[in-house]
Amino acid sequence: MPFVNRFLLNNNGAITYTGNTLGLSSSDTVAVPGTVDSIGAFVTTDTGQTFGLYPPGTTGNYALNNSTAILVLPAGSSVLYAELIWGGTYINNGVDLSAFINDPVRLTTPSGLFSITPDPATSFNVLLSNSPPYPPAYAYVRSADVTGIVQTAGAGDYTAGGIVGTIVVPDPTSNHAMWTLAVAYANASEPLRNLSIRVGAAVIQATSGPVSTVITGFATPFQGALDGRAQLSAQEGDANKTGDMAQFGPTAATLTTLSGPNNFANNFFASQINNDAGLLDTTGTFGTRNQINGTPGTNIVAGRQGYDVTNVTVAGTLLNAQTSAVFNLTTSGDGYLVDSVGLQIDITAPLITIVKSTTATDAVIGDIVTYTLTVQNTGVVNASNVQVFDTIDETSAAFVPNSVTLNGVPVPGAKPETGVTVGLLTPGATAVITFRYQVTAVPFGGTIDDQGNVAYTYQPTPDSPVISTSVPSNIVHIPVFSPVVGLVKSGVPESVFIGNPVTYTLNVSNTGNIAANVTITDPTPAGSSFVPGSVTVGGVAVPGASPVTGIPVGVLDPGASAVVTFQVLVTSEPPGGNLVNQSTAAFTYQPPDGRMLTGSTPSNQVVIPVLNPIDTPNVPVVKSADAASGIVGEVITFTVVSTNNSVAGILNAVLTDTVPAGYAFVAGSATVNGVPQPAADPITGFAIGTLAIGASATVSFQLMIASVPVPPVLTNTASLQYDFLGNPYSTPSNPVDVTVLQPVIVPLKRANAFGGAVGQTITYSVTVTNSGNVAAVTTVADSLNPYSAFVAGSVFVNGISVPAASPLTGIVIGSIAPGESVVVSYDVVLTASPPTGVYDNQAVAAFTFQSPSGLTGSGSTPSNVVQIVENDGDVTIAKSGSETFGIVGDIVTFTLTISSAFALPVTDVIVSDNSTPGSIFVPGSVTVGGAPSAGNINAGVGIETLAPGQTVIVTFQEEIVSLPEPGYNVNDFATITFVLGGTTRISQSNIATVTIAQPVISAVKSAAEPYVFVGDEVHYQTVVTNTGSFNAELTWFDLLPPGSVFVENSLTLNGMPVPGENMLTGAFIGTVEANSTAFITFKLKVVSYPPAGQLLNQGNLVFSFAFPNGRSFTLNQKTNPVVVPVLALSTLAKSVSASSVAVGNSVAFYLTVSNPNIAPLQNVVLTDAIPSGLSYVPGSLSLNGTPLPNTSNLSRLSIGTVPAQGSSVIRFLANADFAPLNPVVVNTASFSYDLSLPSGNPVPRTGVSNPVPVTIEEHEE
Repeated sequence: MPFVNRFLLNNNGAITYTGNTLGLSSSDTVAVPGTVDSIGAFVTTDTGQTFGLYPPGTTGNYALNNSTAILVLPAGSSVLYAELIWGGTYINNGVDLSAFINDPVRLTTPSGLFSITPDPATSFNVLLSNSPPYPPAYAYVRSADVTGIVQTAGAGDYTAGGIVGTIVVPDPTSNHAMWTLAVAYANASEPLRNLSIRVGAAVIQATSGPVSTVITGFATPFQGALDGRAQLSAQEGDANKTGDMAQFGPTAATLTTLSGPNNFANNFFASQINNDAGLLDTTGTFGTRNQINGTPGTNIVAGRQGYDVTNVTVAGTLLNAQTSAVFNLTTSGDGYLVDSVGLQIDITAPLITIVKSTTATDAVIGDIVTYTLTVQNTGVVNASNVQVFDTIDETSAAFVPNSVTLNGVPVPGAKPETGVTVGLLTPGATAVITFRYQVTAVPFGGTIDDQGNVAYTYQPTPDSPVISTSVPSNIVHIPVFSPVVGLVKSGVPESVFIGNPVTYTLNVSNTGNIAANVTITDPTPAGSSFVPGSVTVGGVAVPGASPVTGIPVGVLDPGASAVVTFQVLVTSEPPGGNLVNQSTAAFTYQPPDGRMLTGSTPSNQVVIPVLNPIDTPNVPVVKSADAASGIVGEVITFTVVSTNNSVAGILNAVLTDTVPAGYAFVAGSATVNGVPQPAADPITGFAIGTLAIGASATVSFQLMIASVPVPPVLTNTASLQYDFLGNPYSTPSNPVDVTVLQPVIVPLKRANAFGGAVGQTITYSVTVTNSGNVAAVTTVADSLNPYSAFVAGSVFVNGISVPAASPLTGIVIGSIAPGESVVVSYDVVLTASPPTGVYDNQAVAAFTFQSPSGLTGSGSTPSNVVQIVENDGDVTIAKSGSETFGIVGDIVTFTLTISSAFALPVTDVIVSDNSTPGSIFVPGSVTVGGAPSAGNINAGVGIETLAPGQTVIVTFQEEIVSLPEPGYNVNDFATITFVLGGTTRISQSNIATVTIAQPVISAVKSAAEPYVFVGDEVHYQTVVTNTGSFNAELTWFDLLPPGSVFVENSLTLNGMPVPGENMLTGAFIGTVEANSTAFITFKLKVVSYPPAGQLLNQGNLVFSFAFPNGRSFTLNQKTNPVVVPVLALSTLAKSVSASSVAVGNSVAFYLTVSNPNIAPLQNVVLTDAIPSGLSYVPGSLSLNGTPLPNTSNLSRLSIGTVPAQGSSVIRFLANADFAPLNPVVVNTASFSYDLSLPSGNPVPRTGVSNPVPVTIEEHEE
């Protein structure tokens, strides 16, 4: 996944990475350490724990894992930023820990223990490996900003744990778990540097392609020495595998392969934990148990595995005056995952400074915060094409449209995220940009962290090259406060008689991040009155309080809650017959800026029916059970007590009980008032008869738990039917829940090999999980395949050797609590060839469990069947493909080499091969021994007889028609059946894998503006998505529409400026990884009216990728075309027939409305306020030469439509009536009109004409 910028700043200081693995290398046997490049035990600082044969300080439970590393900071340093990064495998060979990867992890610092919640902004889940016959393995990366914690704690020991990982055996060498602490610090003794920390999940495999990341925001010195270092954190690098490389350089074409004292160029990620000098760090947990580095290196038994952290120089890759770089991660062999990259590059003081500020010290939801960016040219040369950017977390704040100002002047339509155009800044000049955001939510972490950037171009000297670069501002942190007050209301009883009380209970909580002073109010519902003295808060009586005037709950700190109760007395029947009641929690809170703010939260509505005791029966029916839980076969005794609290007796009472599925009634178990009722049944009912006033009847009966419902709770309700004052009634009892206890024992069986030969030892492991709700004592038994034998003394239970146990007699693994798993392993030796060619094996987990009453239950669950294919040395079939990589449309030729080493012929030989989804057999492509065959390989092709020692070559073809899911591989194997000595036998080939590696690129382009005028900027965004299976390196080209120019330095990639790049000549975007998205923005400026009246813009993405086998591809993908209408303002030109006029004479005025647009002007209305001294001559008006004699004045004169790219001329006469004191009068007209968009929608505009002076002359007497 693309790297996310977490920190970027120019400062005197440096970056340090530290961390540790959470696992030690395994063997092929559960709980036995070895040299396999995969962890088999978790690390813990508790040396009292030991997992199997691993050293003390190990555990088999990820929840208990932790490890320590040391953070070293030079004297005089202060922490600028700190990020905790962690990750591991979470799905691997049958283990799925998806439910836990978003849980908080533990971080212990020199200041104490903290729970760290992952930030959703850096949450990544990725396909880590796809190595058949294993299922795909998945890894995750999580991180969080821990700056405040590390600033307080400083240097010292840091311990992280509770981090999800897997230790399944066997696995495709993917098991791992790790953590890294990335810290940027300020130190006055260090050079001025560009410091950055990025977090991501870049999976680097030969089957998915390299990952290139464009780095901007720095500028190396124009001349002189250069220096810089890169810090990297990675998962799943292996010492014993090579081909993994990290590269850095000015461009994608000028990359240098990085190396360091303990990082080989061709084995950069080798499970090595290095310090800031790039040397092996032997501190921290298990610091002396390190894999041996090399090209390749070797693994030690129980070595620190699956984690790399290092710090290497990039000085040799830098150039003077460099302002961007490309970081490339690639491999030709060992796969790995890079989760963080840090960079520190020595720089000189930039030409432009940018300072961000705000007057807000804190904020609450709804606040509008004004930010100011002050940009100054502190150099001696001009800075041109200055663009100022600012991007904020959109999950917590929203930009206020049209709030941008530049040097106090509003800039309509400008957006900080796409750049505010400043243009030229001369030496010493300053530009001040302001804009506003509205706070919409409390951000993750509680603070809005915002930073600006300025991109610009300059030429240091007349002889030097032109440089385009960008500079980050300081970071402004604004804490956002909000109490989140919840109010949940309930009332008892569920129905009430007039004259009785109702007790209301209110649970009030504050889940926000600031204390709130809460008061609860509640208008007494109609038909009731408050019971004085009934209020309690937190169980303490508050005698003078009333819900009507307000119950003071007091201050609720974040995370606190309180319970409030009060009573009302039902005094009369309310409207509608129900008490309808709802409370309100009003609260005040005070953020640090001193404001006193208010809020309120309503509760849910509570409705309680009111009954009239005169004509309504009051017969509560209370049901209970003698046990809250039980197991299948257990008998539960239910007791139902019915009491008549009515004003009269009830007659013909019968109690019924609808027995739910999962229960069975115990015949003869019923009693009524202690008298047995042997023939009674709860379905037909228990006869009670008459209940006098105040009398009660008790019915008891038994139900047996017959089965386990889903969910495992049986809910049962009784009902009393009776007559009261001549009317029938039915009253239900309360429901009674009984939890059915049942362990759900699931054994998952694995083997450490997929094939074997006679004499070979196979290790089986059985992971027994209890997903039920009661513990179970479990025994694992395995009768074994008759062609294999148990190896005595090989049993392990959770890593502990049990030498006397045997799967043949049953391995007792003890009690497994709900949610827990136990791993059992044992060895068998293959003793003979199975007739089918396959060793089938299945274990059984038998278990017993007990209910609280002491009753026991039992059961058993078979495991999955594990098959070991015999590697028959007498008849072999080897499969290979003409390609190991392919794309959709390729045709792959598979070759099957079938050989027989038997001394006798084998007959009836049939070879078959099932195509993987995503590929199809090419009809007519089969050859046998070089001769075409009409057979279909999917159905089977006959070879007839294989003579002793004979080899037959079979070939066929498959076409790749789609991307196979989920691992993008065609994984095919062939099978042959043959007859030898009258017995049919089977042999299978190896799996031949063809990786279908293909990027699938789409690009959706849009413009923010629905239309623009000449002089406006157009803000474009393109969303580039790769839904394929292979990474692609992209270069972006964009056609320049007529009438527009590219706004230099306006290009951004994933929110970061990319200065100096021009998409018209091609901008390198970097890698868009498989199943990821990139966001590109840029601006065009409209400089003239285009011939078509619109900007037609379309991007062209050129993407390239190359397979490890040398095949390379360059393809292109166009975006959708985007049309932005361009509107030109109409003009009103005014002229006069003479510059002077004598009193009594007239002059002609001319008004020309010009329309440069390709659409007509609509609803053109003209107004001409003739100045004093002149008057309109009625009937003198003409439009385009046509007289309009009925026009009496020139106020709001409608002239209709002006044609496209045409004009309309209005002429009228004005008399000179008198000469004013100032004889020169000025005449100006105005007009309004509607421009037309291509959609037909109007855009209203207004305009004024040029002023026209006329001198009025008096006649000489």
